[in-house]
Amino acid sequence: MNRKKVRIQLSLTEFIYNGCFAANNYLSVFLEAIGMSASQLGLITSLLNGIGIVSQPTWGIISDRMQSVKKCFRVCMLGTAVCVLTIPPLSQGEGIWRVLMVAMLMALAFFFHPSNMMMELWLVRVNDHPSLRIPYGSIRCWASIGYAVFSLAFVPVFRAVHVRNVYYLFAGFAAVSIVLTSMIPSESEGGHENPKRMRLRDMPFRSILNYWIVGHIVFEVLYQIPMGWRVTYTVYALKEFGLDTSMYGALMFIAGICEVPMLLLIRRFTARAGWAWPLLLNVLILVCEYSLYAWGHSVAVLFAAQLLRGFSFALYIASRYQYVHRLAPEGMEASTQALINSVSAVVNVIAAAAGGFLLESLGTRSFFALLSGLQLISGAFFVTVHAAGAKCFHQTPKDKECMLFTPNFYRHE
Repeated sequence: MNRKKVRIQLSLTEFIYNGCFAANNYLSVFLEAIGMSASQLGLITSLLNGIGIVSQPTWGIISDRMQSVKKCFRVCMLGTAVCVLTIPPLSQGEGIWRVLMVAMLMALAFFFHPSNMMMELWLVRVNDHPSLRIPYGSIRCWASIGYAVFSLAFVPVFRAVHVRNVYYLFAGFAAVSIVLTSMIPSESEGGHENPKRMRLRDMPFRSILNYWIVGHIVFEVLYQIPMGWRVTYTVYALKEFGLDTSMYGALMFIAGICEVPMLLLIRRFTARAGWAWPLLLNVLILVCEYSLYAWGHSVAVLFAAQLLRGFSFALYIASRYQYVHRLAPEGMEASTQALINSVSAVVNVIAAAAGGFLLESLGTRSFFALLSGLQLISGAFFVTVHAAGAKCFHQTPKDKECMLFTPNFYRHE
């Protein structure tokens, strides 16, 4: 297997595939443009998060059974391409047509959201592949570059045409991603060309629920509530700072570009600090970002917040999958990731529905101040899990790279 060729193919796939994410992030702008209120936007987001409760474990189990994240990724992207093509025409109608549009957004969520999990697991396997050893960050940085480039490119496009047309571009990126991944050999996943499939009854689901995975599930729940609200309601922060919502893509460009240096440096950082410290540092940076939305007043502060957004997301995405992958039972990595995503989605269903009402009642700045406090709580819980695991429950992480403290701290006499 040609290491250089696989690296180029995966990097190009990540670049194009993240055009889908740049398009999907226009959901809030799109719904507001067709007349949805903040509370309606929150309810729709809640429904889409609810789909994750079903889709994440469904595709995680399918992936572990097939022993191929590549095949699942391609099926998910095919379903995505079909769904997004229906949304622009449906959005132009009223009544029953709007109901059908929301139904197609839910179908889109069923296919698209798990696709990111498949791609991230693929990169983790390439990073650990004995004959490839391609650094995660060297490929994942192209996802950030693609996301940034397409987010910026959308700004002049949607000043000229209605934002609903983002879904036609979404479909195009999905189709190209399918073609590109078909050229990458299956052996890049770290298995064999024709891997043996696991029977559902033979899959060790109970082994997933160990101390560290359960602790991380609770952390993710606490973490995702303010994170989900930030993603959904950043468009209102723009208005608070006096900017038009068409500038949303410019902010995403800054955030995306700022992910790149962190992704390129993450290997050196984790070689010394492991995978737990980047997760905690990401939380602290998010607290600072939300504080800028809450108490900043100049446009320069808003743009500075995007620098923090890029740094924090790079730390999170680079360390989260690696951290869970190393704690998960062997052969159940995708199911473990899917379980965590699914539980987070359950909480986000409730949180997303309440977010719009909270923003309308508190006001934008007080709303983001609340997010800052909630995010700080998630970081405190993460530290507590490691401290209590070592000193109260005498639990040691399966992999020493997942330790927040020194190995001596976890040593049991």
